[in-house]
Amino acid sequence: MPPPQPSPPISPSQDGPDPLDVTGKVFFHGTSKRNARKILSGGFRDWSWTAETPLLKYMAKRGIDRWMHGGFYGRGTYVTCNWRSALYFGPVLFRVELQPGTRILRLDIPPDGKALDSLKREFGKGILTKSPWKVMPANKRLTLDEAIQLARHHVNRYESGRWINPHAQKHEKLMFDMRNILVRYGIQGWGEPSDLGGIVIFATDRLKVREVALSLPTEDLRRGFNDVTTVADRFPSLKALIRTCFTARNRGAANTLRWLEKSNEELRERFPS
Repeated sequence: MPPPQPSPPISPSQDGPDPLDVTGKVFFHGTSKRNARKILSGGFRDWSWTAETPLLKYMAKRGIDRWMHGGFYGRGTYVTCNWRSALYFGPVLFRVELQPGTRILRLDIPPDGKALDSLKREFGKGILTKSPWKVMPANKRLTLDEAIQLARHHVNRYESGRWINPHAQKHEKLMFDMRNILVRYGIQGWGEPSDLGGIVIFATDRLKVREVALSLPTEDLRRGFNDVTTVADRFPSLKALIRTCFTARNRGAANTLRWLEKSNEELRERFPS
């Protein structure tokens, strides 16, 4: 199986409301082998239920809270351009593509100060500290660009102060209020393409599995990616890691590699290029 090619660079800036162009970009998704089998058989699903889900309440009473948190950017399916970061979340690495035309908002860009100042002049300072519908008149609506700038503002405030400033927590709720508004404008995901958090895709039908890039066959390799501070140190490239996996010699390595090759054969039959 030929190793996947590295992801093309993502443009360093995205000013204004234009979404990130995902055409031809390579993304990765790391997960457990159990979840990988579910993805191979039924595609991606949003398993991050809300706290109000009846089944989750039942599971929580039994001490099972695995799905209560959807990740830093909320519920959905997370992908990243950084294969090392993806492996932090599980030993099976999928190479995935987003459907052409998928609209992604980058959150690693600071908000436009001029746009925020304009909003403050029109609606008062509360527009930066409260939900828009609590501040704006009923006959007013945010433009897409204004919603984007407010979303980036709340993400920036939450990220920079969540560990040291208790008031930063309110920006987390406001961040997800803005997500609801952006979804109505047709934004289908948001995040930081190369960051550990990655991009969360709101609608799983925008994702397509292209290949199981690898499945880490040994416990030693799996441990090497459990600490996000060290995952970049051991292998210079994904190709080098794949070579290491294919030369692994232990009792379970051969079975792991057979499963990987069989999975990719099934994918090629299901989604011929």
